[in-house]
Amino acid sequence: MYDKQETVCLRAARAGDDAAMAFLISDHLPFIRQKAASAASVCGIDAEDLAQEGLIGLLNAVRSFDFYGTAAFRTFARTCIVNSIRSAMRRTSRPGAVPARAVLPIDSADELSGAADPQDIVVGREEAARLLSYVDKHLSPREQQVLRLYLSGDSYAVVAEKLGLSDSKAVDNALQRIRKKLKSFS
Repeated sequence: MYDKQETVCLRAARAGDDAAMAFLISDHLPFIRQKAASAASVCGIDAEDLAQEGLIGLLNAVRSFDFYGTAAFRTFARTCIVNSIRSAMRRTSRPGAVPARAVLPIDSADELSGAADPQDIVVGREEAARLLSYVDKHLSPREQQVLRLYLSGDSYAVVAEKLGLSDSKAVDNALQRIRKKLKSFS
């Protein structure tokens, strides 16, 4: 049952439904925070910075999930979140070397399917609402358009064409600015 609701919510979020995106964020935020705190204790990077990286991983999961694949969205999203956090950890270390202390343990199947505490759900929804408000206030209308199209699954070239931008590089630049602005969200 939950998979059906999540699929409907995921499709709505891809179509630009802010409430659906807020639900997905609030649903995964406790997991993101838990992984970020765990990673921060290992590598010394601020947990909030790692949580932002995890959020970017979730946004990428929403954008790139294959509905016809074999994995459930929850499993796919959590993998993307952990990979995004790991990538941030790698970027802060020497090129080509990932210290053993920076490797996160592989999640067990029980942890991936665990339900969140109701209090975490409420806090997550409030956090998602704050994030959407932050996006409205700090991203330009053009950046919001780029983000919405990107999260709906459009490639850089398609986003550029839809918005009348010169090329894919303009989309990439906009997404870099968006990432930078989202990192200051706290």
